[in-house]
Amino acid sequence: GAGAGGPMAVGRAANVASMANLQASGLDSALSAMSVAGGDVDERHPEKRRKAAYKAYEEKMMPEMKEQYPGMKRQQYLDKIFTLWKKSPENPMNQPM
Repeated sequence: GAGAGGPMAVGRAANVASMANLQASGLDSALSAMSVAGGDVDERHPEKRRKAAYKAYEEKMMPEMKEQYPGMKRQQYLDKIFTLWKKSPENPMNQPM
């Protein structure tokens, strides 16, 4: 026969691949939903805008950090990114009023 391992691995691999697609599309939807809602949220909840801005900065910086400092723990990357964030022009707290 075809061997039991073959189809099972394909099924599992296909499952994992579809989960990865789901997560990506879910994240994209969440991000676009946040940017659409951004107009409403901005003025009433500046802390949420800051948090969203930091999250975007963190996601942008993580690959760069992993490249510059391979082999660190996730929390170490996050600490480095947060330190950079405090001085970043992308941080709303660093915008001149």
